[in-house]
Amino acid sequence: MDSESIWQKIARLWRGASAAPSQPVSERAARLASVYGVHAVGPETQAAARPWREGELALLEDTLRQLGPRFYEPFRSHPLRVWLDTAHGEGGFGHGWLRIGDPGRDTSVLYRIFLHEATHASNEYRGWPYEKLFCTRPGFDWRLVDGEWRHPRQQGRLPRPGAWETLPVDSRDVSTNPAEDLAEMVRYFVHSVRDERAWLWPLDQSQPATYLWDTSPTRFIFVRDYFLGLEPDHPWYRRLDEHVEERVRRALFED
Repeated sequence: MDSESIWQKIARLWRGASAAPSQPVSERAARLASVYGVHAVGPETQAAARPWREGELALLEDTLRQLGPRFYEPFRSHPLRVWLDTAHGEGGFGHGWLRIGDPGRDTSVLYRIFLHEATHASNEYRGWPYEKLFCTRPGFDWRLVDGEWRHPRQQGRLPRPGAWETLPVDSRDVSTNPAEDLAEMVRYFVHSVRDERAWLWPLDQSQPATYLWDTSPTRFIFVRDYFLGLEPDHPWYRRLDEHVEERVRRALFED
């Protein structure tokens, strides 16, 4: 006589049905780790994490592939551990861990937070080149004053008059400090070249996404040529007017 109850049978069948899709998820997670150095951490490692969905892992893989090896190569020697919190909220990066508040079914939240926070990680793992080598150059115009970073169009301060290049994180500002400036300029670069206008705040939707290149050509050429190091045949590669290209190249890459 079969001693298994109907409820035990249903539970066994349910476990079998839900186990079937897990293999492609684990294969993709393994590929993220081996190719890109990004470890998608689940509840088995981080108690507050929720499991990853196949589409979310596919989004990370596609984004990293297009960002390119200069962006993700540091993660191959210093793994980046990414987890989705069961609680909602923004994200954060520190000590090799990147947390993203549960995006629910809106993968655009995951995409935008990952772009921003993974930029922090890539910059840190490379030894903070933006802060050490670039952010004080013309077009970026950051200055360290009494231990604090200052910019003529800095968020939270009255703007200094002048034709300063600016990334409009709000209606006028670059951001609060060079690290946030960099994270947002990479995100804005990606959204602009992919024509993702809805995520370019406060973009006038009647304007082309690449109008942001006019407000700060130095930032976009820096992301293109240095931080991502895109080749001319990359689908995200764009060029500006040649005199702008030459001016920015001299300011960034010549002493």
